[in-house]
Amino acid sequence: MTVTGNKKQINQPFPTDESLSEMRREVETLRNRVEALSSLMEISAIINSTLNLDEVMMLVMEKAQAVMNAEASSVMIINEKKGVLECPVALGEVGEKIRLIELPMDKGIVGWVVQHGEPLNVPDAYQDPRFNPKVDEETGFRTRSILAAPLKVKEKLIGVAEVINRADGKAFDEDDLELFSTFCRNVALAIENARVHRLELEKQRIEQQLEAAKVIQESFMPEHLPQSLEGLFQVVARSIPAVAVGGDFYDVLEPVPRTLGVAIGDVSGKGIPAALYMARLVSDFRIHARNEQAPERVLAALNRVLSTRSRRGMFVTFFYSLLHLDTGEFHFADAGHLPFLRISRQGDSEWISGSTGIPLGISPGFPYQSGKIQLRPGDTLVFITDGIVEAKNRTGEMYSFKRVQDILSRPKLSGKDALDILLQDVYQFIGEMEQHDDVTALALGWRKP
Repeated sequence: MTVTGNKKQINQPFPTDESLSEMRREVETLRNRVEALSSLMEISAIINSTLNLDEVMMLVMEKAQAVMNAEASSVMIINEKKGVLECPVALGEVGEKIRLIELPMDKGIVGWVVQHGEPLNVPDAYQDPRFNPKVDEETGFRTRSILAAPLKVKEKLIGVAEVINRADGKAFDEDDLELFSTFCRNVALAIENARVHRLELEKQRIEQQLEAAKVIQESFMPEHLPQSLEGLFQVVARSIPAVAVGGDFYDVLEPVPRTLGVAIGDVSGKGIPAALYMARLVSDFRIHARNEQAPERVLAALNRVLSTRSRRGMFVTFFYSLLHLDTGEFHFADAGHLPFLRISRQGDSEWISGSTGIPLGISPGFPYQSGKIQLRPGDTLVFITDGIVEAKNRTGEMYSFKRVQDILSRPKLSGKDALDILLQDVYQFIGEMEQHDDVTALALGWRKP
């Protein structure tokens, strides 16, 4: 049996010009989206390729300008201190000129984006009342159309990015704006990553500087303090640097037989400059202390040297004294330093101020004066820096001179015990608060031969 079947012929209409055009548009749209997606992937690669802030912004905006087929592009970052927009990156024929311009945050297209936090498409700049032609006037550039989008990090506005003038002469459209806004989210992320990295590098640099300052500072402190085999004196000292290293220092020496020289001071400022200043000072002090016997002449000599080479307004408060071990005569001169505390064997105490001398390094010819007291057997003298009296607790209260005196007014108090008691009380007082200044103290006790 032969079976025959009818074949059904299917007629498909030939595509019209209109449908072909529609297909081409769809294909072109898809191609553009693929290119945009590829560009966004390249942006991610750029972000991960470098953490240099300027390089990141330059690379990302070069890519954005190319993808948007624009004549120029720029990134404007908010300078909160000045209240303006600064332009670290500007590409195009007048980019160098634009980088020199600061823009107000409430004018022009970028000002509108700052105020509203939304992207903006401006098809015809000179027909838009929000457009500020100032930049064109200053650079000679002619702006036709603009895409501007906010740069946000966790909803915080950090700046605005722009692309200007499509290269084909057409105006930007809403698809362009959507793509550019997506780009700008990546730009903001790139800037934030680079900023965090820069801050981390700066933190490391500061930590290294502080560590170097600490090493310099410690290297000029006496490794061993003089001791009396006859028991004529006892001298102890402690210095605890703050996180931000300052310029506290002390020194003890025997410039001539049967005398003991004691110095304490505080250099203005912090970090490496203060530590280096202190290092030079200690070297000069040791030279002059052996050439000059009177404390006031030592201060005058140091002041001349420091005033001559003083830089950036640095100065130092300084106290130098000379104890005659056989008699207990205590001569001293003061250059703006704190008073010292005298504690008797019975526990009576008093603050003794030096002369009215100004800090070293300010006035080269200042006439420093000396003071003199007679120590009694068993007296202990305590010298401190302002890191002790100005230490603050969590309520903002300062430790104060009164508290130093109250805690140390005890009978038969040795120098070592005095410093142990004082420093323990200071750190109990500040509790968990950060130490903002060096804490330095020195105690000198005298016993009659």
